[in-house]
Amino acid sequence: MYATIKKNRSFHRLLAGLVAGSLLVALSGCAGMFSGSQQAEPTPPPTPPVVAVQPEPTPPPKPAYANSVAVLLPLGGPFREFGGRVQKGIQAAQDVLAKAGTPLDVHIIDATQPGWAEAVRNLPPEITVVGGPMHRLTLKELETAGMLQTRVFLAFMPSLGEAREGIDAWRFFPSAEDEIDALLRLSASDYGINQFAILRPGDRYGQTMGDAFAVAASKIGAQITATGVYNPQEPAGWEATVADMLRTGGGRPGFGAVFIPDEWARADKVLPAIFRNKVEDLLILGPQLWTEALYRAAATKSQINIQNYRLAVCPGAWWPENQGQATQQLVTAMRAAGVEHPDMWEAVGFDFARMAARLGRLPQGSPPQEVSARLAQATSGMDFSMAPLSYSPDGKAHVAMYLFRPSVTGPVLLDPEGFRQRLNAIRQKALENPAPETEQSYSPTPVPSAPAQPVQGVPAQPVPAAPAQPVAPVPSHRQAIPVS
Repeated sequence: MYATIKKNRSFHRLLAGLVAGSLLVALSGCAGMFSGSQQAEPTPPPTPPVVAVQPEPTPPPKPAYANSVAVLLPLGGPFREFGGRVQKGIQAAQDVLAKAGTPLDVHIIDATQPGWAEAVRNLPPEITVVGGPMHRLTLKELETAGMLQTRVFLAFMPSLGEAREGIDAWRFFPSAEDEIDALLRLSASDYGINQFAILRPGDRYGQTMGDAFAVAASKIGAQITATGVYNPQEPAGWEATVADMLRTGGGRPGFGAVFIPDEWARADKVLPAIFRNKVEDLLILGPQLWTEALYRAAATKSQINIQNYRLAVCPGAWWPENQGQATQQLVTAMRAAGVEHPDMWEAVGFDFARMAARLGRLPQGSPPQEVSARLAQATSGMDFSMAPLSYSPDGKAHVAMYLFRPSVTGPVLLDPEGFRQRLNAIRQKALENPAPETEQSYSPTPVPSAPAQPVQGVPAQPVPAAPAQPVAPVPSHRQAIPVS
């Protein structure tokens, strides 16, 4: 009984506590509703700060290109260095054109990548001019695919092979004929030499250059009176080949100049055979390959046998000392890009892009004669960084190449009158010391600015002041007499 009562009392006490607690909670809620002046309202959470949404930056408007062209270059494979140099020249020209307010849009196509032909085929229709290609096989593929008729191709090649220049395609590059033209204008037109020899290697390059020289000489009434062909792989036979060539003409050379179309390294070993036969007064005519090798030798400070080249000249399309604006713009841009010794390849790209800007857009399907006329107009009076290029009415390109003489400091621009004096002194033996050999002897007159733009076919050579009574050199060979 006791236990039951105790339980009931505990239950009632618990129930009373719960009721009292509920009343207190209810009264507190009512007090919050009706006694606002007596109780502070809860503090509202702080309003988050308003963050201004920054609009997306507006991309700069694309430049309104005055013209668009494409360029087909080998950026891989064995010719990638040359293609890359042309591309650098193009980029330098784009910067110059953009600053001048005439930006040029250039589509670069790598001719060494699969699908390059389709990339050319799928170019936008407004792109009607393509610079390149640089290799005969690439040009052949374009010709086989029938694409030469769809656009105007300006090949960076000395020859177009089977394609017809001025009809199927055009060139923007010096040719073998340009090299030979410069050599013949000096030796035949200026110096009166009309009998020549050709001493060449028995390879494709030697034969091509030798044949071109013979054809060009015949056109001006000159004669090839001796030819020597040596095996480039058999140095032991070079001496006999040279000796046989020199004996042509009744015991002494019947010519006043010899053309040696071979690379510098090999020609440097063939030339001494001439002097060992006691012939010291021949005018030595070398190809552009010599000029390029001389620039490389100067850049690497390599030694050359300068005594073999007292009467040697060689042509070139690039002269970095030219003080013309275009040349100096290119040299400055290339050195800023880390290219200390730019050469003709950068100049080709630089001049092509600038010429393309002058050319403007060509209507699709323009006939060849109209294309040739527009090219002639675009290049007329243009400030070239390389030797000036022009087009004949039939679309043939001609580069008025410079002439250089070899020196220990690289190619030195030829002074025709100073060189005439050296040639006369050696041939006539009129002076006790016939051929001063210091680098200052017969050095060209400094040229303060770019050479004047040539008339079609006239080489862009500086014209130093002529002596009061110029003396023409002895046109025929006179065998040197050894000094006792």
